Amino acid sequence: MIFTLNAEPRNTKKKSDLTALRAKGKIPCVLYGAGVKAVKLSINDNEFMRCYKKSFTELAFYEVNLEGEKYQTILQDKQIHPVNRNFLHMDFMVLDKDSVREFDIPIQYVGEPTALKEGGFMDIIQRSITVICKPADIPEGLKLDVSNLQIGETLHIGNLPKGAWHYKDGDDVAMVGMHAKAAEEVAVEEEGEEDEATEASAEEETPSKE
Repeated sequence: MIFTLNAEPRNTKKKSDLTALRAKGKIPCVLYGAGVKAVKLSINDNEFMRCYKKSFTELAFYEVNLEGEKYQTILQDKQIHPVNRNFLHMDFMVLDKDSVREFDIPIQYVGEPTALKEGGFMDIIQRSITVICKPADIPEGLKLDVSNLQIGETLHIGNLPKGAWHYKDGDDVAMVGMHAKAAEEVAVEEEGEEDEATEASAEEETPSKE
């Protein structure tokens, strides 16, 4: 998934300059990598968030347009306000098409296990995975089918799709598991169902006041 972002150079030197920039609806950023001298820039907050919200299910690439030049980048790092969750700063790294590096790829879990209807609950252990490859070999999306996952079973990295990339962690690292609900949870659910049935029965037996 490739997004285009328009950037402007910035010349902020003090903390108050950054605060003023954010007040105008812009995010301070730095662009660097692949033979590019580090450049300070800013990107429109709303423009970036429209792209960012679409990138949760796969790795996003950003084409940053700055003063007539286009840079193929990924979002390498970000700082987020702990309370309002606004983006405070971002690092965009220009990609070298021939370099091999690590990329974090979101995992899409697909299918609905029948075990969920049999009293199981699914424990997702990892929502993303690190792959090592060249930019051109990055998988467009990684899906893991959990339809046949039974209680007591676990799917591992070895169950993920194979390709021109390789995974940083070993094949035996767990991704998702299916567990039986604890006896206490089952008892609480059954008790709740009994209470609802009793209330319904009482309502039916209560004579009308009309």
